[in-house]
Amino acid sequence: MKTFWIVALLGLSSAVNSSAQTAPAVKISAKGPKLAAIQTPIVIPSNVPDKNWRPRTWLECDLEIEARLPSNQGGRNGSVASITVNFYLAMNAQTADGKRHVLKGTLNYLDLPASTKCHALAFATPGTLRRVLERDNFSPSDVAGWGYEVVVDGAVVAGDSSAGGKWWEKGDGFAISEGALIAKQDTPFSILWGDYDLPTKSR
Repeated sequence: MKTFWIVALLGLSSAVNSSAQTAPAVKISAKGPKLAAIQTPIVIPSNVPDKNWRPRTWLECDLEIEARLPSNQGGRNGSVASITVNFYLAMNAQTADGKRHVLKGTLNYLDLPASTKCHALAFATPGTLRRVLERDNFSPSDVAGWGYEVVVDGAVVAGDSSAGGKWWEKGDGFAISEGALIAKQDTPFSILWGDYDLPTKSR
């Protein structure tokens, strides 16, 4: 991905370390996220009429996460009951008053097994992408930069960004859309990929 413009604009130098704050006993490492343009899956049941619709393009955000626990909490056989991930995606689009569009999602994932590479998925809908980009076609190059934080028991235990810092906290030049990144269970992809990704907390 090309160098994120915010680095030059804001002169960020602080890094978000994978152990910025350490929650008791829990250590989290994360990799990514991987961004992809993915079309609505076509699933046609045999007992209902077809609605004659056309697949549209979604944004998929795939973050690889691994937890480590001490032996008194199960070690390699233990699990973290829940984690929260804050996703931030800065888009190559601006509001009428010149602010950079940022898509944000705060998602709660359940039962993260220790010492196992797991995946936390988040999605932006075609409607959200159209609102921000003002067109229907989307590709990962429409994302100018990314960031994430992993929170356990109220403490940030991992995080990173394409700019090497918490750019979403710097300045007022962003239009942040809260809830613009949603869980897989709220999308047409909910029935796909089996146990590839972590389950999310129901509303």
